[in-house]
Amino acid sequence: MNMYAESSLFSGRKGAALTAVILLHLLFGYAFYEELAAKIGITLASPPLKLTPIEPPKHNVEPPPAVPPINQPRIFATRPEFPTFTLPSESDVSVVQLPPDPAVIVPQNPPQPHARSPVRTDPRHPLRIGKDYYPDASVRANEMGRCVVQATVAADGRIIAAVIQTPSGFDRLDQACLNAVKGQRMFPATEDGKPIESTVAIPITWNLSE
Repeated sequence: MNMYAESSLFSGRKGAALTAVILLHLLFGYAFYEELAAKIGITLASPPLKLTPIEPPKHNVEPPPAVPPINQPRIFATRPEFPTFTLPSESDVSVVQLPPDPAVIVPQNPPQPHARSPVRTDPRHPLRIGKDYYPDASVRANEMGRCVVQATVAADGRIIAAVIQTPSGFDRLDQACLNAVKGQRMFPATEDGKPIESTVAIPITWNLSE
């Protein structure tokens, strides 16, 4: 059996053509690299820029022209002089008294006192006092005393309110004083003949010896 060796890629005409193509690629690549490197070198080798600050233009501010003073005439006002006033003396003043006009005179009558009568007891409505109204507990305890009841009598004679003005010293006797006047009637006070509402102080004495 005959054995054939495999031919190399770089042998013969095909190898020469492939080698030429590779060399051309290497040549073009090297030329491109050199041109790029030259451009970069030129850019990097360029001198740096110098920045010079620009000064703004100076404006000379001129002050405003001075205004010359105006000479105006001054006006002076003189203070007015007032005459001095003196009070007249009593000798210089004469008082003239005119007689009163009878049509203007109003007679002044002194106020007349009002005729007034005080509250009086009504025999038809006697107060509930005496031994029949003596509290039993006060009798056993031998309590005695005197109290004053302040009663309000209406215009129709009814006793509409009553309070202890002066206590007797015993609560039971004070309550008996209030019970003695509650619901009772009296003759009312009058003023100019007309009955009026008024208050009256009624003394009541509780004594076991009588």
